[in-house]
Amino acid sequence: MIEIMNATKRFDKVEAIANLSLKIDKGLIGLVGQNGAGKSTLFRLISGVEYLDEGEILVDSYLPITKEAKEKIFFLPDDPYVPARSNLAAMLSFYATFYQIDYEKFWSLIRKFDLPEDKRVSTFSKGMRRQAFIALALSTECDILLLDEAFDGLDPVVMEKIKDELLKMYDQKNKTIVISTHNIYALEKLVDKFIVIHEGKLQSDDSLEHMGATFEKYQGIFSLPCDEDVLKKLGLEVISYRKVGSMTTFVIDTKNKIDVQKVLKKLKPKLLENIAIDANEIVMLQMMVAEKRQENDN
Repeated sequence: MIEIMNATKRFDKVEAIANLSLKIDKGLIGLVGQNGAGKSTLFRLISGVEYLDEGEILVDSYLPITKEAKEKIFFLPDDPYVPARSNLAAMLSFYATFYQIDYEKFWSLIRKFDLPEDKRVSTFSKGMRRQAFIALALSTECDILLLDEAFDGLDPVVMEKIKDELLKMYDQKNKTIVISTHNIYALEKLVDKFIVIHEGKLQSDDSLEHMGATFEKYQGIFSLPCDEDVLKKLGLEVISYRKVGSMTTFVIDTKNKIDVQKVLKKLKPKLLENIAIDANEIVMLQMMVAEKRQENDN
């Protein structure tokens, strides 16, 4: 288990991670947030690459800087190091000095991904490099994999192959696999839950179903005025609002157990539909909730 307690990390006067507390247990977990939210910094703190200014992180009760913790974690950054002029065999040999690696598994994945074994890794495209390092990550004996921007630069076919391998690994070895990505759709059918961070703070740590449980999305045409201020005056907590022509679309947070449709009848709707919210929008709504909370705090 990874335990993060009141963690704060500053770069100059900017708090990249701000008093964040979180427990990460075994499972397939998505780490999401906008650019600059602190995802990569959090990975570097857990893996001992960066050091906290305040708080504490424990990896199975060990501090990240200890040998015991480092042996448990494989951190795949966005731009991992490759020794100069290395082909895949040389890259593997280099990383084998730091980690226990299943060589048979590595070469099996390299062939599955159809990567050239004789070429220098420096000549690979971004997507090919990413595949090579994911093959490496999946071949280590580490209990915890931290994969930063795991799907960046991958085409859909390769992405599906990697998702299959991640699921097999979790089913067979019950590891902790945390995947950071901007591609929320890629995580939707893969991860058990999402960790959403916003400006270094924890916004949500839950399954997609529970994260979106209080959001209701509507579109409608109303006889009476229906702008954001009107909805708020009716006691509705508006998370997003958009009007195109006569059609109004908005999302309401119903955590206060309000009957939204009953309230909206006061605006005499000519058309009113409750529409589904997809995975990407649920995560974006969580970020918008965080922004509104921050505005209110200020």
